[in-house]
Amino acid sequence: MYRSPLVLGLAAVFAGLAALLVLGTVVSGQLIALFVAVPLGLTSYFMYYHGSGQLARAVHQQRQTGRRRPTGGFGAGPRSRGGPRTRAEREARARASGRTAGQRGGRSRRHNRTRDPRDRSPRTSSGPTRAEARAVLGVGADADESEIKRAYREKVKEVHPDRGGDEATFKRVTAAYDRLRE
Repeated sequence: MYRSPLVLGLAAVFAGLAALLVLGTVVSGQLIALFVAVPLGLTSYFMYYHGSGQLARAVHQQRQTGRRRPTGGFGAGPRSRGGPRTRAEREARARASGRTAGQRGGRSRRHNRTRDPRDRSPRTSSGPTRAEARAVLGVGADADESEIKRAYREKVKEVHPDRGGDEATFKRVTAAYDRLRE
């Protein structure tokens, strides 16, 4: 609707009606007409702002500069890039700092309890070595990221459990791909 004659014409009609109502308010002294004139005036302004393309330019400029306003109320805007996004990430960060996920700071009152071994994050040494991973995917030592990804996708098509493959083989291929992506 950029520079739409219809929208600009309607804006002019609403502006004319608002002006007549303001003039009628001044002449007659009846304030009730002013309560009708103000919304008509605001409507004509916003229609002109949209129809003239100023709104589109403002939105385009805002996108180019990268300024984004937070959406939602009560601080529910976008999070900063570095923060945890899921509950599991928040709990892992809390465990790493020596506190439970519900605490804001300090050490847990239950810091003497034994930890469940499933709470640990996986070791980086677990899984195949880089050489084993290259052998599983069938790529050379000089393979770049796109070649590794292509080999992974081809291998997954063959071994995926939904396509008649073996689950253990699929996990081995996925672990190899994860190792080479590190």
